[in-house]
Amino acid sequence: MGSSYGWLITGDERSNLILVNPVTRAQIAMPPPETMNNVRLRYTEDGVLDGYDVLYMDLFSRDFDTEMEPYHLTLEEARFYLYARVVLSCDPSHGNCTVLVVQLPKDQLSYTRVGDTKWTWIDANPNCRAYQDILYNTNDGLFYGVRGRDQVDTINLNGPSAEVKVILKPIISYQAHSRYIVQAPWGDFFQIWRHDKYNKENGRKDRVADKFFVYKIDFVEQRSSKQITSKITQCSLVTTVHSCFQ
Repeated sequence: MGSSYGWLITGDERSNLILVNPVTRAQIAMPPPETMNNVRLRYTEDGVLDGYDVLYMDLFSRDFDTEMEPYHLTLEEARFYLYARVVLSCDPSHGNCTVLVVQLPKDQLSYTRVGDTKWTWIDANPNCRAYQDILYNTNDGLFYGVRGRDQVDTINLNGPSAEVKVILKPIISYQAHSRYIVQAPWGDFFQIWRHDKYNKENGRKDRVADKFFVYKIDFVEQRSSKQITSKITQCSLVTTVHSCFQ
């Protein structure tokens, strides 16, 4: 599912999130999926564990949406729904590492810390959803999340409860297929928009990346300006899991 600070981010056959150091072979297990606020274990009539039921959460009422049918997931496929994005605040061997995930449905946020026994759902306001990408800024100790229409939030997990603040208001109505947020080594923030196209081969219709557009974020002026990628002195690498400058 990705890597960070030299650690691999993976999941086992029950979709437990595990951090693995390929050099030292150390492993750190995160709390199990059923400790997430909207996840329930599902059993067969014979009492055999069969999968997970993922409930819809209503951010306005901060309760379950009983009108929506839960996602019924197998044990193995749950990892692709519960960990759509995974970001670490630091090397997890340091002991003070925070792990933030974007989870389905509705691309909401949950977090935990190394050593915790459960995940905590972020319900700071009714708009804590639809996150397409997140990163951690070591300069200010905050997570940054990008949502639709160019909006960027900071997620402060340093206190007893999560604080979410809009730092770039929605300003663009055009929707890209995917948005990523990255921070360059010199401190500037960029949004990268991915536009896809559909290739039809052998009777199948596959969606593949077609174009990328880079926008420099100006939090003071509340705008994003399109950049010519050749003028960026470092290479931006975008995958479907993580965004990074290398």
